Amino acid sequence: MTVLATLSSEHAVFWEVALGLGLVVILVVIAVLTLLHRLVRDIDVGVATLWTVTRRVAQNTTGMYQFAGTASIGLALREELIRHDKMLSER
Repeated sequence: MTVLATLSSEHAVFWEVALGLGLVVILVVIAVLTLLHRLVRDIDVGVATLWTVTRRVAQNTTGMYQFAGTASIGLALREELIRHDKMLSER
């Protein structure tokens, strides 16, 4: 009889330890998943912000091809102004 009572008591202790460890593991998993969820949410917000910024940059640079001839036009205008200045100063 005493052997059965001792065995049952040892089994109960082992079960309590196993359930306690299981609870600790579940709490750790919940904590890790919560941290992962926050990290993914932060990354998602960052990607959305980056996407918005890159779209705005793309919209702002759509007319950049028009500046290709600006330097040569500016030089031609400068030469014309110099000619006019010389012509007006000769009078």
